[in-house]
Amino acid sequence: MRAAQFQQGTFTVSEIADAPALAPHQVRIAVVACGICGSDLSMSKDPCRFVDVARGGGYPLATFDPDRPVVLGHEYAGIVSETGSAVDDFAIGDRVAGIGLATDTSTGIPTIIGYSNEYHGAFGDHIVVDAYWVRKVPDSLSLEHATLAEPLHVGEMHMQQSGLTPADSALVIGCGTIGLGAIVAAKARGAQVVIASEPSPKRRELAKKMGADIVVDPGEQDPIELWNQMVAEGNPLVGQATDGILIAYECSGRAGVLGDLLHTLPFNSRIQVLAAPFGDETIIPVVGQFRRISINFGHGPYENAYDITLQRLADGEIDAEAIITDRVGLDGVADAFTALRSPDEHVKILVLPGNGTGR
Repeated sequence: MRAAQFQQGTFTVSEIADAPALAPHQVRIAVVACGICGSDLSMSKDPCRFVDVARGGGYPLATFDPDRPVVLGHEYAGIVSETGSAVDDFAIGDRVAGIGLATDTSTGIPTIIGYSNEYHGAFGDHIVVDAYWVRKVPDSLSLEHATLAEPLHVGEMHMQQSGLTPADSALVIGCGTIGLGAIVAAKARGAQVVIASEPSPKRRELAKKMGADIVVDPGEQDPIELWNQMVAEGNPLVGQATDGILIAYECSGRAGVLGDLLHTLPFNSRIQVLAAPFGDETIIPVVGQFRRISINFGHGPYENAYDITLQRLADGEIDAEAIITDRVGLDGVADAFTALRSPDEHVKILVLPGNGTGR
């Protein structure tokens, strides 16, 4: 199959071996579109650090040999081309999207496609994934737009885990795709006020479009100072929000954010971490105790986050086309990664391997 391989800092488009033969519970999918994820950017920036952190953290889903080539991409949508013997929910020709997990038949250990030397990601013609994580795409939704369900559902998942109630307000820090998903989820779940903090003008514009009540450039205005001022002045936009708490949703992955939040959030606040850096982070834990602030890295129950998000896209509740800022073929993958490292102009770039139209 044809794919954009990554090795030693370089993307090369070439013919490579297909993914492994199907296990009974797996499907093979001809990829129509795949989004470039922030995790892909982190991995390509420093593959050895990425793998060392995953391995050191006991996370087998993202461990591979960084000296061997990999094909990245897990925000996929495509068409079923083959089904395993135990799969009866899907048929050849079904339009699908989903979570990119595949259980390695040789070890029984699941892996995220793209972070494996054998289970290729979707920057290529075909992928193999466990059918459990696959969903049929509603007829009203294009396959290209369906790719957004994977990154956007992270916001819904963490919104549920954070325990946000209609009495609470949300501060979303970083308005890439995951942050935009958090804004959508916070509004859908009735947050009193949603404040979005983002330095990129384009992403601030999208945050407003996705429903944020207040959008700030953190280089010009501290969003927590703004919140405290609104509460002190009895701003009618805040209304009864003072009866709840302010929950910060860290979606930027920038170093130092957690420490800043511990020092500046109101007492009894919560921090929900949706995106985190791969480097060392220094915080002073006792500050969290002083201010009675909890940090949640993804603990807690959630239900149907992906399905809920996919349906929101199908129902037109999310402006998918506004989030997609470019589309490239396999030959354009390297340039797309370069562009996303300076995200003033882009939010989500899709890779289209060429297996049919996704619109």
